[in-house]
Amino acid sequence: MSKISNVLSMLEYLSSGKKYSIAELSEKLEVTPRMIRVYKDEIEKAGIYIDTIKGPYGDYVLNM
Repeated sequence: MSKISNVLSMLEYLSSGKKYSIAELSEKLEVTPRMIRVYKDEIEKAGIYIDTIKGPYGDYVLNM
């Protein structure tokens, strides 16, 4: 998939309100965990903020 479609898919997953780990998102989008971090940065540059929950069970969740 293209970068734009992956970013939109990531937003769609996060908009469900469910928390996703980087590993879960990278598996769903079939990209590396590093690319998930890149997508997060791109989304935040557009003004949509994603909260990061730190720790061993850390996840991403859309800041609504």
